[in-house]
Amino acid sequence: MSLLLQDIRFGFRMLFKNPVVTLVAVLALTIGIGANTAIFSVVYAVMLGSLPYKNADQIVVVWEKQPENDQNTINIGNFADWKSQNSVFSDMAAFFDYRSQATGDGPPEEIPSQLASPNLFSVLGVNPIMGRSFTDEDAAEGAPQVVVISYGLWQRRYGADPGIVGRKITLNSSPVTVVGVMPPDFGWHVRKASRTRKPAELWAPWRFSPNVLLRQGRFAMSVARLKPGVTVAQAQSELNTIAARLTQQYPDFNTNWGVNVVPVRNQFSGDLRKPLIILLGAVAFVLLIACANVANLLLARATARRKEIAVRVGLGAGRWRIVRQLLTESLLLSAVGSALGLLVAVWGTRALIAIGPPSLASVKSVGVNIPVLSFTLGVAFLTAILFGLVPAFEASRFNFNDSLKEGGKNIGGTAGSQSFRNVFVVTQVALALLLLVGAGLLLKSLNRLQSVDPGFNPKNLLTLRVSLPLPKYQADEKCIGFFRTLLEQVRAIPGVEAAGAIDTLPFTSQHSGTALEIVGEPKRPAGEGLETGVGVTDQNYFQAMQIPLKRGRLYTEQEAVEARHVVVVNETFARVNFPGQDPLGKRVIIYMKDENVPSEIIGVVGDSKHMGLDKTPDAMSYWPHAELVYSEMTLAIRTKGDAASFAPAVREVVARMDPDQPISDVTTMENLLSVSISRSKFNTTLLTIFAVVALVMAAVGIYGVMSYTVSQRTHEIGVRMALGAQTGDVMKLVVVRGVVLGLIGVVVGVAAAFGLTRLLTTLLFEVEATDPIIFATVAAGSFVITLLACSIPARRATKVDPLKALRYE
Repeated sequence: MSLLLQDIRFGFRMLFKNPVVTLVAVLALTIGIGANTAIFSVVYAVMLGSLPYKNADQIVVVWEKQPENDQNTINIGNFADWKSQNSVFSDMAAFFDYRSQATGDGPPEEIPSQLASPNLFSVLGVNPIMGRSFTDEDAAEGAPQVVVISYGLWQRRYGADPGIVGRKITLNSSPVTVVGVMPPDFGWHVRKASRTRKPAELWAPWRFSPNVLLRQGRFAMSVARLKPGVTVAQAQSELNTIAARLTQQYPDFNTNWGVNVVPVRNQFSGDLRKPLIILLGAVAFVLLIACANVANLLLARATARRKEIAVRVGLGAGRWRIVRQLLTESLLLSAVGSALGLLVAVWGTRALIAIGPPSLASVKSVGVNIPVLSFTLGVAFLTAILFGLVPAFEASRFNFNDSLKEGGKNIGGTAGSQSFRNVFVVTQVALALLLLVGAGLLLKSLNRLQSVDPGFNPKNLLTLRVSLPLPKYQADEKCIGFFRTLLEQVRAIPGVEAAGAIDTLPFTSQHSGTALEIVGEPKRPAGEGLETGVGVTDQNYFQAMQIPLKRGRLYTEQEAVEARHVVVVNETFARVNFPGQDPLGKRVIIYMKDENVPSEIIGVVGDSKHMGLDKTPDAMSYWPHAELVYSEMTLAIRTKGDAASFAPAVREVVARMDPDQPISDVTTMENLLSVSISRSKFNTTLLTIFAVVALVMAAVGIYGVMSYTVSQRTHEIGVRMALGAQTGDVMKLVVVRGVVLGLIGVVVGVAAAFGLTRLLTTLLFEVEATDPIIFATVAAGSFVITLLACSIPARRATKVDPLKALRYE
């Protein structure tokens, strides 16, 4: 311990004695360790951290699936059969996202909610911190209406009222009783198929009506708990058997449908898992480059300490004692870099959440915690070994007599140390090029994605959702009349050019879909039937969105308020279902209602993207609001100038019509588009930052090696110049070596990139993972940077005074 304390004290003195070297090394390590810690904190929260459920590894989400969609919402009738026929689950629950309108206790507010079978909380293994969860009696016919609320809603809207349990609150214009409050860390939100796209803050028991159990439509989600000892694979196998049996029993409904069992952690981290692993690998490369830089600095500094080390040996120090002293100094550097890196990680983690996609922002436990601190300590120790071991062992190998002579050989200038420095430079260039190629591919992909035409004009378009409480607007006429009057008054606002409404706005959630039948055509075999997406709009929606009318006409005012059985379809619908034919006047049956009658196609509109700019437009049919009356509609309001500035005026209109009616999801269409590509932006931004940092570090590394080379060859350069060498000869002497190292690094980097960039394939849009333009551009750019990094030391070498150089050392 005494020797260790001596090493630490001496190490600190040496660090302060060489402030420039120390500063550069600490800065490189701070960036490398800080970036790794920040990314790991996200990886841990998303993929490794504990979930707020009992034995979370036993919880799975169960979906229905088709070949083109492996996570589709489920039919409750099928769910009931899964639950009754399986032997692998201890229990199963079904749930469905919806919106509640809360009044009283403050301004009217729309609350993301879930209808859930009473056993949802027991399946998840979570109990309320106040009150109770649901019982089967709560879901019985005629039972009093009860709800469980989230901790956040209890705090925010109800002021943390200690008497909240048993208190009646007003939801959807009806009184309901709060029976429980969930823990602060509890959340249950399966974003994949959520209609609200927000974590639920309120739960109500789901009373399954006989109609819900029919094989008609898929709209719910389900969660199950595996029995102890049962694996996901075993559950999947048994559910496949049950699904096959149900296909035989209900061929018209279940043919070509299967079941998909997904572990709950995979469900939550699905779209983040691969990008985070790639980013974690990228920051690991940045850290390796930082380690190579610091190792080069320490090798160079070892040269200046040759006499000190020789004296230590002369006084009896063994090789291991020298190595230990130098490794202690490396650990001190790494410790300082890690401490500063933690500060960078705290800031970096917040930045990651701020620029990340919505699925990342919903992760509550992201931050610097004990596991993340342990990771940082491990990285600190590992980096100290990585960048300290080679310089330490190399510095301990020297000629004792030469080291004590004036002008003797450099300790750090041995052939071995020179080879190590060359390897470090090549590694830095190769890793930087690999990151640059990845960043270039993502940048090109993002540019292509942003240039995609969504099929409508997103500029100056305000969007907001209005959900009418059914008890208050139960009659279809009242519901249609409210939205019709609302839109008329919104269009009367100065600066509003057009206003329309649709049940599910593009880039907000998945539209409805159903079976389709063309009148006059023979019935298709089971599993081969036609399908269509379904939208419900008012008569002005297409004008407000500026979706072009391609053929025919749109709804008349009368068709918008009375069910005249007309429908407008998009170009994909016409092309798929009426190839080479005129669809106008054709009659189709769209199975979305209890009584399905034929609808006449009166118009064809242009295709528009719905779930993403990278998705192919679905076949869509649009009904007027009177044909299928929904109480939830999203307004699309085209304005002159800044669309967001019109939100207060629209709020006033709604408040005048119904003071208890809240509005929600107020945003612009441009923002919705931006959010839809946020994951691509997140991946591209981070990888680009890492690549630029890596390139700068690689350039600094090359510059450092070349500068060191010039300083070590000053005597030789002086001799050459004294013997008549010209400036160009000296430049060539220095630059050629650096260029050779750079070229080797470029070749190695290109070869590695050809293999590793294939991991990016699923993250790219209309860009090949081996895009030759990106590879050629990055390789050429890396070579130019290498040339520039070599040219500065080379120019300094040409200014050497031969007389002074001959006296050097």
